[in-house]
Amino acid sequence: MAKARSPQYPAIGLKEAIERATEVYNNDYQNPIPRSVAAAHMGYQSLNGKSLGVLSAVLKYGLLEGRGDQTRVSDLAVSIIAHPPGSGERVGSLREAASNPELFAELDARFQGGKASDQALRSYLLTQKFIPTAADAAIRSYRETKQLLEAESSGYDIADIASSPVSAPSGEEVSRSILVAQPTLPNVPTTPIVAGTSGRQAVTISWVGEKGVSESSIAIKDDRLELAALLYDQAGVQKVIDRLSAMKALLPEKTPDAKEEAAD
Repeated sequence: MAKARSPQYPAIGLKEAIERATEVYNNDYQNPIPRSVAAAHMGYQSLNGKSLGVLSAVLKYGLLEGRGDQTRVSDLAVSIIAHPPGSGERVGSLREAASNPELFAELDARFQGGKASDQALRSYLLTQKFIPTAADAAIRSYRETKQLLEAESSGYDIADIASSPVSAPSGEEVSRSILVAQPTLPNVPTTPIVAGTSGRQAVTISWVGEKGVSESSIAIKDDRLELAALLYDQAGVQKVIDRLSAMKALLPEKTPDAKEEAAD
């Protein structure tokens, strides 16, 4: 009787795949090397089932490339390694790597970016000829990859964006939006949402939490900040607090005509 085999999927999440590619890069940069040498850089003594599975996963994310026995670190991997966590360049490269595995792209398309329970994902994978253990492993890698994207995407500094120049015709006010990942929540994928604001220069932050869409808009006009928020959980409140703290330096310590509040 033939042994049951599951469709191909990355055996590890994107975070570990980046760590493995970094180990190869630190030893051989982007030089073409045999797969056995790449496996040795990753800490494996030989090419076996475990090391071949890891090599295959790193290839599926596009972090290694090559044909036959030769492989090298890809430009995509270098872009991730070279840029600091949370930077726009790194986040963009992470998103590309996360969508490279065919299975992950398929799950994103079928379940709106992975917005589904593990049970729903597992049921679908079983209908696609995955054996149960492989389905569980694929879901684990998929979730770990999503969590990495959420963590890195939430690293944007709103103060940097708020202070950056905005081009607009003379005499016109502008609006702009920033995408921020949701807080890291179990089995809740990132669903960025753009919410525009008109009539002033503003930064709008939106994310999906467990109970609904949390949104805050911080408008910058002349010498004041105007805040509007719709929050569903403590994580949403903390998001607003963090961003207000980052933008506090944009205002004077005290307005010239401010009156001291009488002590109770």
